[in-house]
Amino acid sequence: MGTQTVSLNYTNSNGCIAINPALLTVNVYTIPGAAGAVSGPSLVCAGQQDVVYSVAPVLNATAYAWNLPAGAIVTNGAYTNSITVSFAVDAQSGSITAQGNTICGSGTASPALNVTVDPLPAAAGAITGSATVCSGAQAVAYSVGTIAIATGYTWTLPAGATIAGGANTNAITVNFGTASGNVSVVGTNACGSGFTSPAYAVNVSPKPDAPVVTLSGYVMTSSSVSGNQWYHDGNMVVGASSQTYTAPASQPGFFWTVVNLTGCSSDESNHIYIQGVGINENSIAKYEVYPVPSDGLFTASLTYPVAASFNITVYNQLGVMIYQKKDILVNGTLEQQIDIRSAPAGIYTVVFNNSDSKTIRKVLVIK
Repeated sequence: MGTQTVSLNYTNSNGCIAINPALLTVNVYTIPGAAGAVSGPSLVCAGQQDVVYSVAPVLNATAYAWNLPAGAIVTNGAYTNSITVSFAVDAQSGSITAQGNTICGSGTASPALNVTVDPLPAAAGAITGSATVCSGAQAVAYSVGTIAIATGYTWTLPAGATIAGGANTNAITVNFGTASGNVSVVGTNACGSGFTSPAYAVNVSPKPDAPVVTLSGYVMTSSSVSGNQWYHDGNMVVGASSQTYTAPASQPGFFWTVVNLTGCSSDESNHIYIQGVGINENSIAKYEVYPVPSDGLFTASLTYPVAASFNITVYNQLGVMIYQKKDILVNGTLEQQIDIRSAPAGIYTVVFNNSDSKTIRKVLVIK
């Protein structure tokens, strides 16, 4: 084995031999020894790159032959005893073996190293949900079918939109800002991400500005020429959709409008309180507020001849309730001190009401 020489000489017809015999160098090879165990990870991810496998040097081997699972290729160290392997995204589990080679043949292959290839999640399907929303819309639902092999879901949303619920699942709710854009999702697991869903375009329509209502007598006028819907004490007034609305004299309360344009609704306008006409206060009852003006600390006095339960409510000039005392039992005269000193200067409406009547008083707060 190894490098050897063959010497050749001759004798001529006269019995003479050559002074220098011819020498031929001969390399003598033998079959390589048996390969030992392969070292390297037995669990990899589909698509994983630069995974190293090696085997101890094999006796007499001049090269190494490797057998890999389907979808795995040698990217560095081919024919050596240490290789770098890349697994394709569709690589299959299988075994890895190595054996030493010479020109005389191959030695005994190593024991098989069984390698499990964990797959990436499947491709995400189509997203379902609203394709048109209003700016500022809350809790809008989007979902995608369950993605095989996925343990999580990563969503991409338009600028300014955020996930309100269901993060990392296949069904989410979204709070939108003002920007249109695409919604997409991809399945994830410990090995990485699959293929992203087709982009789902969402158009975010602008929300109309809140209208401003002005009052002339009992006629209210919205600053918006179209799209109005009028409300009375929180109830929609059926058929009241013009720019102007005349409050019925027999229906006191708060009125406002909401503008609906391009499928989106504005915030409520300012609230207008209409006291009503033709409604006589109960002549046997007495309602007072004093002192007027005050710094916001005043007394509401209520006199009623029989036992009755009243509510006392205070509203600011926009119709926003800033104080309420409910279910006050009155049987004679009751004085209730009210403190709204934290409120700014202005005119406030004090409403006394029970199941039978509603009475309005005004109080001026000065600072």
